[in-house]
Amino acid sequence: MAQEAAEAKINALSAELKLLRKGLGIQAKTLPGLVGEQLREVCGVHEDDSPGTVRGKVVETLRRLIETLPESHRRTARIVLGFGTGANERYTQRLELLGTGADRNVRTMQRRADDVIYLIAEAAYGAPSPYGVAATSEDGPWHTSALAVRLTLTGATAEVFETRRVVSHVAGLADVEHAISLARPASTTGQPDLSGLGFDVVAGGEVHSVRMVSSSRVAFSLRPPQPLDAGDEHEFFFRIRVAELPSPFYCCTPEFSCESFDLNVRFDRRRPPQRVWRIDGELSKDAQDPLTARKPLFLDNAGEVHTGFRELRPARSYGVGWQPAS
Repeated sequence: MAQEAAEAKINALSAELKLLRKGLGIQAKTLPGLVGEQLREVCGVHEDDSPGTVRGKVVETLRRLIETLPESHRRTARIVLGFGTGANERYTQRLELLGTGADRNVRTMQRRADDVIYLIAEAAYGAPSPYGVAATSEDGPWHTSALAVRLTLTGATAEVFETRRVVSHVAGLADVEHAISLARPASTTGQPDLSGLGFDVVAGGEVHSVRMVSSSRVAFSLRPPQPLDAGDEHEFFFRIRVAELPSPFYCCTPEFSCESFDLNVRFDRRRPPQRVWRIDGELSKDAQDPLTARKPLFLDNAGEVHTGFRELRPARSYGVGWQPAS
Protein backbone atom coordinates (compact mmCIF):
# COMPACT_ATOMS: atom_id res chain seq x y z
CA MET A 1 0.00 0.00 0.00
CA ALA A 2 1.17 3.56 -0.64
CA GLN A 3 2.96 5.32 2.18
CA GLU A 4 0.17 7.84 2.87
CA ALA A 5 -2.53 5.15 2.78
CA ALA A 6 -0.50 2.92 5.06
CA GLU A 7 0.02 5.75 7.54
CA ALA A 8 -3.71 6.52 7.51
CA LYS A 9 -4.60 2.89 8.25
CA ILE A 10 -2.04 2.67 11.06
CA ASN A 11 -3.32 5.88 12.64
CA ALA A 12 -6.94 4.72 12.34
CA LEU A 13 -6.13 1.39 13.97
CA SER A 14 -4.16 3.16 16.70
CA ALA A 15 -7.23 5.24 17.50
CA GLU A 16 -9.40 2.11 17.70
CA LEU A 17 -6.91 0.35 19.97
CA LYS A 18 -6.83 3.37 22.28
CA LEU A 19 -10.59 3.06 22.67
CA LEU A 20 -10.25 -0.68 23.27
CA ARG A 21 -7.66 -0.25 26.02
CA LYS A 22 -9.95 1.94 28.14
CA GLY A 23 -11.63 0.51 31.19
CA LEU A 24 -10.89 -3.21 31.51
CA GLY A 25 -9.27 -3.54 28.08
CA ILE A 26 -9.58 -6.98 26.50
CA GLN A 27 -11.28 -8.27 29.65
CA ALA A 28 -14.27 -5.96 29.24
CA LYS A 29 -17.62 -7.67 28.67
CA THR A 30 -18.38 -5.06 26.02
CA LEU A 31 -15.26 -5.80 23.96
CA PRO A 32 -17.08 -7.31 20.91
CA GLY A 33 -19.07 -4.09 20.53
CA LEU A 34 -15.95 -1.90 20.71
CA VAL A 35 -14.17 -3.49 17.75
CA GLY A 36 -13.83 -0.88 15.03
CA GLU A 37 -13.62 -1.27 11.26
CA GLN A 38 -9.83 -1.43 11.04
CA LEU A 39 -9.51 -3.91 13.89
CA ARG A 40 -12.23 -6.11 12.38
CA GLU A 41 -10.26 -6.21 9.16
CA VAL A 42 -6.98 -7.05 10.88
CA CYS A 43 -8.56 -9.79 13.02
CA GLY A 44 -10.63 -11.35 10.23
CA VAL A 45 -13.95 -10.61 11.96
CA HIS A 46 -17.06 -11.33 9.85
CA GLU A 47 -20.53 -9.83 10.11
CA ASP A 48 -22.10 -13.14 11.18
CA ASP A 49 -19.50 -13.90 13.88
CA SER A 50 -20.95 -14.36 17.37
CA PRO A 51 -19.73 -12.04 20.16
CA GLY A 52 -17.65 -14.89 21.58
CA THR A 53 -16.01 -15.52 18.22
CA VAL A 54 -15.26 -11.80 17.82
CA ARG A 55 -13.65 -11.74 21.26
CA GLY A 56 -11.59 -14.83 20.49
CA LYS A 57 -10.31 -13.45 17.19
CA VAL A 58 -9.42 -10.06 18.66
CA VAL A 59 -7.69 -11.47 21.74
CA GLU A 60 -5.68 -14.02 19.77
CA THR A 61 -4.67 -11.54 17.06
CA LEU A 62 -3.52 -8.95 19.59
CA ARG A 63 -1.60 -11.64 21.47
CA ARG A 64 0.23 -12.59 18.29
CA LEU A 65 0.96 -8.97 17.36
CA ILE A 66 2.42 -8.28 20.81
CA GLU A 67 4.78 -11.22 20.37
CA THR A 68 6.20 -9.56 17.23
CA LEU A 69 7.27 -6.49 19.20
CA PRO A 70 10.78 -6.06 20.64
CA GLU A 71 11.01 -7.76 24.02
CA SER A 72 11.39 -4.41 25.80
CA HIS A 73 7.89 -3.38 24.62
CA ARG A 74 5.96 -6.62 25.18
CA ARG A 75 5.30 -6.18 28.90
CA THR A 76 4.08 -2.62 28.33
CA ALA A 77 1.75 -3.78 25.54
CA ARG A 78 0.27 -6.56 27.67
CA ILE A 79 -0.39 -4.22 30.59
CA VAL A 80 -1.87 -1.50 28.40
CA LEU A 81 -4.37 -3.86 26.76
CA GLY A 82 -5.14 -5.86 29.91
CA PHE A 83 -3.40 -9.20 29.27
CA GLY A 84 -2.62 -11.05 32.50
CA THR A 85 -3.73 -8.20 34.78
CA GLY A 86 -6.36 -8.29 37.51
CA ALA A 87 -9.94 -8.91 36.38
CA ASN A 88 -11.07 -5.52 37.77
CA GLU A 89 -8.02 -3.38 37.02
CA ARG A 90 -9.06 -0.42 34.90
CA TYR A 91 -6.79 1.39 32.45
CA THR A 92 -5.66 4.08 34.90
CA GLN A 93 -4.72 1.41 37.42
CA ARG A 94 -2.84 -0.61 34.82
CA LEU A 95 -1.07 2.54 33.68
CA GLU A 96 0.47 2.88 37.13
CA LEU A 97 2.20 -0.48 36.62
CA LEU A 98 4.30 1.09 33.86
CA GLY A 99 6.03 3.42 36.32
CA THR A 100 9.44 2.29 37.56
CA GLY A 101 11.17 3.71 40.59
CA ALA A 102 10.89 7.49 40.63
CA ASP A 103 9.67 7.52 37.02
CA ARG A 104 5.93 7.64 37.73
CA ASN A 105 5.01 10.78 35.83
CA VAL A 106 1.53 10.27 34.35
CA ARG A 107 2.43 11.94 31.07
CA THR A 108 5.48 9.73 30.69
CA MET A 109 3.45 6.56 31.28
CA GLN A 110 0.72 7.74 28.90
CA ARG A 111 3.28 8.49 26.21
CA ARG A 112 4.79 5.04 26.70
CA ALA A 113 1.32 3.51 26.33
CA ASP A 114 0.61 5.52 23.18
CA ASP A 115 3.94 4.51 21.63
CA VAL A 116 3.33 0.80 22.13
CA ILE A 117 -0.21 1.08 20.72
CA TYR A 118 1.25 2.64 17.56
CA LEU A 119 3.81 -0.18 17.29
CA ILE A 120 1.04 -2.78 17.53
CA ALA A 121 -0.92 -0.99 14.80
CA GLU A 122 2.20 -0.77 12.66
CA ALA A 123 2.86 -4.50 13.10
CA ALA A 124 -0.74 -5.35 12.21
CA TYR A 125 -0.28 -4.45 8.56
CA GLY A 126 2.78 -6.60 8.21
CA ALA A 127 1.24 -9.71 9.82
CA PRO A 128 -1.48 -11.91 8.30
CA SER A 129 -4.62 -12.61 10.31
CA PRO A 130 -4.45 -16.01 12.05
CA TYR A 131 -8.10 -16.49 11.05
CA GLY A 132 -7.62 -16.25 7.29
CA VAL A 133 -8.09 -20.02 6.79
CA ALA A 134 -9.41 -21.57 9.97
CA ALA A 135 -10.96 -20.29 13.17
CA THR A 136 -8.91 -22.58 15.39
CA SER A 137 -5.69 -21.35 16.97
CA GLU A 138 -2.62 -23.42 16.19
CA ASP A 139 -1.71 -23.12 19.85
CA GLY A 140 -4.51 -25.49 20.84
CA PRO A 141 -8.23 -25.33 21.62
CA TRP A 142 -7.67 -23.24 24.77
CA HIS A 143 -5.03 -21.58 26.89
CA THR A 144 -4.70 -20.59 30.54
CA SER A 145 -4.99 -16.88 31.23
CA ALA A 146 -4.30 -17.20 34.97
CA LEU A 147 -3.27 -20.03 37.28
CA ALA A 148 -2.94 -19.71 41.05
CA VAL A 149 -1.78 -22.61 43.22
CA ARG A 150 -1.56 -22.85 47.00
CA LEU A 151 0.45 -25.88 48.13
CA THR A 152 0.47 -26.88 51.80
CA LEU A 153 2.91 -29.52 53.06
CA THR A 154 2.34 -31.37 56.33
CA GLY A 155 4.92 -34.08 56.79
CA ALA A 156 4.83 -36.07 53.54
CA THR A 157 1.19 -35.14 52.85
CA ALA A 158 0.49 -32.44 50.28
CA GLU A 159 -2.70 -30.47 49.68
CA VAL A 160 -3.05 -28.41 46.51
CA PHE A 161 -5.64 -25.69 45.91
CA GLU A 162 -5.71 -24.69 42.25
CA THR A 163 -7.65 -21.88 40.60
CA ARG A 164 -7.35 -21.95 36.82
CA ARG A 165 -8.93 -19.49 34.38
CA VAL A 166 -9.01 -20.75 30.80
CA VAL A 167 -9.86 -19.01 27.53
CA SER A 168 -11.46 -21.00 24.72
CA HIS A 169 -10.08 -20.67 21.18
CA VAL A 170 -12.91 -22.61 19.57
CA ALA A 171 -16.69 -22.73 19.56
CA GLY A 172 -18.34 -25.43 21.67
CA LEU A 173 -15.41 -26.28 23.96
CA ALA A 174 -16.96 -28.84 26.34
CA ASP A 175 -13.89 -30.27 28.11
CA VAL A 176 -10.51 -29.02 29.30
CA GLU A 177 -7.92 -31.77 29.67
CA HIS A 178 -5.74 -31.78 32.76
CA ALA A 179 -3.23 -34.12 34.44
CA ILE A 180 -1.14 -34.43 37.60
CA SER A 181 1.62 -36.74 38.81
CA LEU A 182 1.31 -38.77 42.00
CA ALA A 183 3.94 -40.59 44.05
CA ARG A 184 1.92 -43.75 44.65
CA PRO A 185 -1.33 -43.87 42.66
CA ALA A 186 -4.17 -45.87 44.13
CA SER A 187 -4.25 -48.17 41.12
CA THR A 188 -2.31 -48.67 37.90
CA THR A 189 -5.05 -50.64 36.16
CA GLY A 190 -8.68 -49.98 35.44
CA GLN A 191 -10.64 -46.84 36.27
CA PRO A 192 -9.22 -45.17 39.41
CA ASP A 193 -11.62 -43.94 42.07
CA LEU A 194 -11.80 -40.13 42.10
CA SER A 195 -12.36 -39.82 45.85
CA GLY A 196 -9.54 -42.25 46.54
CA LEU A 197 -7.14 -40.07 44.59
CA GLY A 198 -8.09 -36.99 46.63
CA PHE A 199 -9.74 -34.78 44.01
CA ASP A 200 -12.43 -32.29 44.99
CA VAL A 201 -13.90 -29.85 42.49
CA VAL A 202 -14.95 -26.94 44.66
CA ALA A 203 -16.41 -24.69 41.96
CA GLY A 204 -16.65 -24.20 38.21
CA GLY A 205 -17.73 -27.57 36.86
CA GLU A 206 -17.10 -31.29 37.22
CA VAL A 207 -14.36 -33.86 36.73
CA HIS A 208 -14.85 -36.91 34.53
CA SER A 209 -12.91 -39.46 32.45
CA VAL A 210 -10.27 -40.02 35.10
CA ARG A 211 -7.62 -42.41 33.79
CA MET A 212 -4.03 -43.46 34.32
CA VAL A 213 -1.71 -42.38 31.48
CA SER A 214 1.44 -43.74 33.15
CA SER A 215 2.29 -45.57 36.36
CA SER A 216 2.19 -42.29 38.30
CA ARG A 217 0.34 -39.78 36.09
CA VAL A 218 -3.41 -39.30 36.26
CA ALA A 219 -5.29 -37.48 33.50
CA PHE A 220 -8.83 -36.17 33.74
CA SER A 221 -11.24 -33.80 32.04
CA LEU A 222 -12.70 -30.63 33.53
CA ARG A 223 -16.18 -29.86 32.20
CA PRO A 224 -17.63 -26.33 32.57
CA PRO A 225 -21.37 -25.96 33.28
CA GLN A 226 -21.91 -25.21 29.58
CA PRO A 227 -19.70 -25.34 26.47
CA LEU A 228 -17.48 -22.30 25.91
CA ASP A 229 -17.54 -20.21 22.76
CA ALA A 230 -14.35 -18.82 21.21
CA GLY A 231 -13.02 -16.08 23.48
CA ASP A 232 -15.10 -17.17 26.48
CA GLU A 233 -13.31 -17.36 29.83
CA HIS A 234 -14.12 -19.81 32.60
CA GLU A 235 -12.61 -20.46 36.01
CA PHE A 236 -12.18 -23.82 37.74
CA PHE A 237 -11.30 -24.22 41.40
CA PHE A 238 -10.38 -27.61 42.81
CA ARG A 239 -8.42 -29.31 45.57
CA ILE A 240 -6.05 -32.26 45.31
CA ARG A 241 -4.76 -34.22 48.32
CA VAL A 242 -1.92 -36.70 47.95
CA ALA A 243 -0.21 -38.84 50.56
CA GLU A 244 3.21 -37.94 49.18
CA LEU A 245 4.66 -35.74 46.45
CA PRO A 246 6.62 -37.68 43.80
CA SER A 247 9.69 -35.43 44.28
CA PRO A 248 10.62 -32.37 46.36
CA PHE A 249 9.38 -29.84 43.83
CA TYR A 250 6.12 -28.49 42.43
CA CYS A 251 5.88 -27.30 38.84
CA CYS A 252 3.44 -26.25 36.18
CA THR A 253 4.40 -27.71 32.80
CA PRO A 254 1.71 -26.36 30.45
CA GLU A 255 0.64 -28.19 27.32
CA PHE A 256 -0.71 -24.92 25.90
CA SER A 257 0.37 -21.36 26.63
CA CYS A 258 -0.22 -19.89 30.09
CA GLU A 259 -0.24 -16.12 30.68
CA SER A 260 0.43 -16.15 34.41
CA PHE A 261 1.19 -18.64 37.19
CA ASP A 262 1.34 -17.66 40.87
CA LEU A 263 2.58 -20.26 43.33
CA ASN A 264 2.54 -20.16 47.13
CA VAL A 265 4.12 -23.04 49.06
CA ARG A 266 3.56 -23.42 52.80
CA PHE A 267 6.12 -25.77 54.32
CA ASP A 268 5.78 -27.82 57.49
CA ARG A 269 7.28 -25.49 60.11
CA ARG A 270 8.33 -28.48 62.19
CA ARG A 271 10.68 -29.62 59.42
CA PRO A 272 11.51 -26.65 57.16
CA PRO A 273 13.58 -27.37 54.02
CA GLN A 274 17.31 -26.77 54.02
CA ARG A 275 17.01 -24.57 50.95
CA VAL A 276 14.43 -23.55 48.34
CA TRP A 277 14.88 -22.44 44.74
CA ARG A 278 12.93 -21.13 41.75
CA ILE A 279 12.46 -23.29 38.63
CA ASP A 280 11.95 -20.99 35.67
CA GLY A 281 11.28 -22.35 32.17
CA GLU A 282 13.38 -25.50 32.38
CA LEU A 283 13.00 -28.73 30.46
CA SER A 284 10.79 -31.07 32.49
CA LYS A 285 13.54 -33.67 32.82
CA ASP A 286 15.79 -31.06 34.45
CA ALA A 287 13.22 -29.63 36.87
CA GLN A 288 14.05 -32.01 39.71
CA ASP A 289 17.83 -31.73 39.33
CA PRO A 290 19.03 -30.19 42.64
CA LEU A 291 22.50 -29.37 41.28
CA THR A 292 21.41 -26.86 38.62
CA ALA A 293 22.22 -23.25 39.56
CA ARG A 294 18.98 -21.39 40.25
CA LYS A 295 17.64 -18.31 41.99
CA PRO A 296 17.23 -19.01 45.74
CA LEU A 297 13.94 -18.37 47.54
CA PHE A 298 13.55 -17.73 51.25
CA LEU A 299 10.82 -18.67 53.70
CA ASP A 300 8.92 -15.88 55.40
CA ASN A 301 7.91 -15.93 59.07
CA ALA A 302 4.91 -18.13 58.26
CA GLY A 303 7.12 -20.76 56.63
CA GLU A 304 5.95 -19.85 53.11
CA VAL A 305 7.50 -18.87 49.80
CA HIS A 306 5.70 -17.10 46.98
CA THR A 307 6.79 -16.65 43.39
CA GLY A 308 5.15 -15.85 40.07
CA PHE A 309 5.73 -16.40 36.36
CA ARG A 310 4.43 -14.71 33.24
CA GLU A 311 4.03 -15.92 29.65
CA LEU A 312 4.86 -19.57 30.33
CA ARG A 313 5.99 -21.58 27.33
CA PRO A 314 4.41 -24.95 26.58
CA ALA A 315 6.41 -28.05 27.61
CA ARG A 316 8.63 -26.01 29.95
CA SER A 317 8.51 -26.29 33.74
CA TYR A 318 7.92 -23.42 36.18
CA GLY A 319 7.71 -23.68 39.95
CA VAL A 320 9.60 -24.27 43.19
CA GLY A 321 12.05 -26.94 44.29
CA TRP A 322 13.52 -27.63 47.71
CA GLN A 323 15.99 -29.75 49.64
CA PRO A 324 14.08 -31.51 52.44
CA ALA A 325 15.22 -31.29 56.04
CA SER A 326 17.77 -33.98 56.82
